[in-house]
Order: sequence, then C-alpha cells, then structure tokens
Amino acid sequence: DKKVVGVAFEALEGAENIGYVVPVTVVQHFLQDIQRHGEYTGFCSFGISYSFLENASFRKSLGMKDGMSGVRIKSMEPTAASLNILQKNDVILEIDGISLGNDGKVPFRPGERVSMACYLQTKFNGDLVSVNLLRDGEILEDLRVPVSIQSRLVPTHFQNQPPPYIVVAGLVFTILSIPYLHAYHAWEDYISDKICYLLDYSEKPLEQSTDQVVVLAQVLAHPKNLGYDMLQDLHLKKINGKDVRSLQHFRQLLTECEDEYIRLEFAPNDNCVVLERTSLEQMTKDVCEEHFISKEYVLRSNVDTHIVDDENDS
Repeated sequence: DKKVVGVAFEALEGAENIGYVVPVTVVQHFLQDIQRHGEYTGFCSFGISYSFLENASFRKSLGMKDGMSGVRIKSMEPTAASLNILQKNDVILEIDGISLGNDGKVPFRPGERVSMACYLQTKFNGDLVSVNLLRDGEILEDLRVPVSIQSRLVPTHFQNQPPPYIVVAGLVFTILSIPYLHAYHAWEDYISDKICYLLDYSEKPLEQSTDQVVVLAQVLAHPKNLGYDMLQDLHLKKINGKDVRSLQHFRQLLTECEDEYIRLEFAPNDNCVVLERTSLEQMTKDVCEEHFISKEYVLRSNVDTHIVDDENDS
C-alpha cells in the first residue's frame, strides 16, 4: 500500500536476517516533537517505578476490592514533575479513563495490549494525564498528573556535542555517560573493578537537576604529577574534604580553595591525589600547550538539554 510501517535501524549482532524496526508511532512522535520544540526533546513518563499486582493477596493488602486492577508505585524519581501529586504505595487504577491491568498494560488494538509506559510516551513534556488511583483505601479521581522527560544521573548522549571536561595539572576530568561506559565495553562479560563500580551509577536516579558523576578519565604526564600517571576511570568524590556534585561544582571548589595543597579523593579503592595549589595554573597551561588543547575546560550544567554554562579559551 506504499505506507511506512517503521524504519529499519539495526541488525541483531551474531545473527543473520534478523533486525529491528522503529515503529511508525515512534517516528511520528519524533517528528511532532521537532515541530513543537525545534529539536528532539525525548519521550515522557511519570518518573515512577511500579510493581504489578497480579497476586490477589497483594491486592487485598492494599485495600483493593474485587474487580479493581492497577499497579502500585514503588518509588518516585526525585526530579519528576509528578512528585508532589503521586505518592509511594499509590495504586494507579486508570489513566485518561483507560483501565490499567494488574500487569501494567492498557488496551492497544483488538487482542493486543501495551504497557502504561508506551501510552505515556505518546505525550509531550508538560502534558497532563487524568489519573484515578487508590490511596490509603480511598479512591481519588481525575488527578491531573503532568508527564515529563526524565534526566538521568548518567546521560545517554551529549546532543551531538563534545563531552564536557576540565584539565587540572594534567588530570583530565569529564562526566560519566553512557558513551563513556560503551567505550570501555561496560556491558560485556569481563570488565575491570573500576568500570564495574561506575556502571552501577547508570541505574541511579538524578537527585538534583545539576548532579553529575565526575570521572578522572586519564592523566597527561607532567613532572609535577609524577606517580599519578596510571590513574584513570576513577570517580572523584571529594576535594579537600568537600563533596563534588558536578564538573561545574568541582571547578568552583578549585577556584575558591585557598589551602596550600589540593587533595582529591577518588573511589573505588580510596585513591588520593595531592597537588600544590600555587603550581596548578602553570602545570595546566604547560600540559594544554604540549597536547594542543585549546580550552582548559568546557562545562555544561545539563547535557541532556544542551545548556552550555561556560567555555574557556586558553
């Protein structure tokens, strides 16, 4: 019929004549997103995790009567737009007048059902969804719950931009990202303890909108950073005893520090780096010149939304 049913985009590795197709509904959402916002922003959700209620005893313990079905909210993303409306242990019964099954699915086409997440992904950031739920034995109807795009602690991409970084006395810091983990084959069978430690952060929620996992990616040699050259893939936890929440925060702490020495603490394995504060600027300049690095740092507060905070021209 000369109609598009999907877009082929990937083959299954290790198999022949098997591939994947992006459904046309996803393609349409992508195009509408660009029309609305001028760029791709992403797919929405309530920002919750939930458990199925297929067990009758579980349903009864929550005060559900015969004929009721739905899912129980296990946890909420700290930055979700629905945070002040939905609560842990709420039982979602209906969305937009559509009954939700105990398996978390809603009707799609005759004889077919899809997950609640698939339905919510047809919405756009800020859209309101009518929700009926059970809370502490009481049914609450027509709650207007906003959907939103959930930013992750470990971003999945950089909007086609180079990753943010900062060079400090030859130590190159960046933020943990899915591309970084892919570069080290983090999802394969055999990985180092350091990559295994970093991989654990890929599933952690974003607690504050500016949070990032700052990683020491590598060390560019300089006479005054001797002994640190083998350090890499380490999570920067503290600078002079203060927690580091992002790359921007790290630079701020460096700028404000007046101590004689800069002490950097890493995980795992409690590695530590100590540098003289007064020599940092010259060391950084020397390393950047030697390796033809034009900017000592490029910082972004939120890589998912492509907000550029600061760039430095050396």
